[in-house]
Amino acid sequence: MFCTMEKPYQILAISGSLRAASTNTQILEKISHWVPDTVSWQIYEELAQIPPFDPDYTEYPAAVEQFRTQLLAADALVFCSPEYVFGVPGVLKNLLDWTSAFSSGEWHEKPTAVITASILGEKAHESLRLTLGILGARILENTSLLISHARTKMDKPETEADLKSVLNALLQELTEKPVLQ
Repeated sequence: MFCTMEKPYQILAISGSLRAASTNTQILEKISHWVPDTVSWQIYEELAQIPPFDPDYTEYPAAVEQFRTQLLAADALVFCSPEYVFGVPGVLKNLLDWTSAFSSGEWHEKPTAVITASILGEKAHESLRLTLGILGARILENTSLLISHARTKMDKPETEADLKSVLNALLQELTEKPVLQ
């Protein structure tokens, strides 16, 4: 849960991978080191707990309600996802399907960064951007990044610069001024 008393801005970061050594989770952890002290950064770690989406549920499962609470509390979102078979990983799509059932404004104009880090990633990147846009998230071109052949680029200075640029653009959306130099 976020600590709202100390930090005025809250960013929820979501990795689309369940792998223990996920490149996408590593990217989110790397970004966390650059987040200013005025921002609360939380990596969502309960993706595996979300049950399969079922529109016939009469109540939302506890894990879904907990995510909804975190989504509502967040001022901005960062997604970092791989591509599986030219698409968004099933566990991430499942989470997004659950949120489509809420339909009460959780996503409305929420600044959202989309990072796809995979072997190729183009199809999943566009699919994730489209799905988040339909949900109501606000995704700007400068908060969207595709890192193809991600494992070979993790420690490259240009990848770090690109990630910092995405973070800075997202922070600018929150604060209306540049934060990182």
